Parts: sequence; structure tokens; C-alpha cells
Amino acid sequence: MCAVQIDLERECSASVQQLWEVLLQPSLWWGKSVTLDPVPGGVFYEPWQDANGVHHTHGRVTAIEPPQLLVMSWWDDDWPFKTEVTVQVKNLRDRSRISLVHKGWEAAPEGRQRGLVDAHSQGWSYHLGNLVTCAEQRR
Repeated sequence: MCAVQIDLERECSASVQQLWEVLLQPSLWWGKSVTLDPVPGGVFYEPWQDANGVHHTHGRVTAIEPPQLLVMSWWDDDWPFKTEVTVQVKNLRDRSRISLVHKGWEAAPEGRQRGLVDAHSQGWSYHLGNLVTCAEQRR
């Protein structure tokens, strides 16, 4: 069984408020077709494509405390389980820090756990880098 979670952090020269505002607009830093309704019960949606066809990632906002906390359930169309993504934004004097924890992978089918965790770790790392860059450019 996989008891792993994804833990990532990035520092940003933008303020907490600037970073938060960009976080809530994923079309700026993730992709033009990605949407997020940043309210309790709001929906996250990402259509994406790979060699196997078109896929859809879904999320539902389970907690939000602007400008510091966003929690979502997270799943793909072909998953028989859901995971949880927690994003926190913190002030560091003249900078900010964004932290992401993606957990719940123990519910994934055993044969897919490692591949899903690795793919999501790489994906989140890439997207967080884009988020920080975008927030810094909008200062």
C-alpha cells in the first residue's frame, strides 16, 4: 500500500495577496482551458490530452480561507477514488511561500499508485513554477 503524499514548496517575491490572486486564476498559469470557481463547493476542471486520448481532471473546493488556504478534492475521470489537494500561502516578510500537499494516494489501485504519484509530483512541480513566475511578473 502507498502511504505517500506529495509535498512541495516554492518561495515567491510577490506578496501573499498577489500570489493568491494569481492562484485563483489558473488560466493564467496552468492553461487557458483550466477553470476554478474559488468558493466552497466550487469546481476545478482541467481537460488534457496524451497519447491515450482526452482526459478530464476534476476538483471540488472543500475549504477556502483567502488569502491563505485552498483545499480541494481531486480526481480524474478514470479514477475509482478521490484525493485531496491543500494549498497554503504564507507571508515571509518581503516574500511569500506557497505550499502544496496532495494526499490520499493509498486509495489508488495498487498497480497504479507509484505512477500516479510520480506523474502528479512532476506536474505539480511544473505548475507551481509557472504560478510563481506569473505572480512575480504581475507585481
